[in-house]
Amino acid sequence: MLRKLSKLTMKSAIQKLGGEVFEKVYTYLKQARKQKASEEEITRHLEKLVPRASDCFEVDQLLYFEEQLQDSGSCLQL
Repeated sequence: MLRKLSKLTMKSAIQKLGGEVFEKVYTYLKQARKQKASEEEITRHLEKLVPRASDCFEVDQLLYFEEQLQDSGSCLQL
């Protein structure tokens, strides 16, 4: 279920942002979340990539889903 939702979210984000911008946003957000960047810093950077940082919400959601899938996979392997 979560895997399907993840795929749908990715497809929607790519349609909204375009493939190239999606890749830039995805890469940046993944790194920023890993480094625990502030929301202010993230918003400022995203606004350099897209007209409205809120357009990147689905990418952030996708990263959350991926993290949940990874965590559930780790639990299953125990």
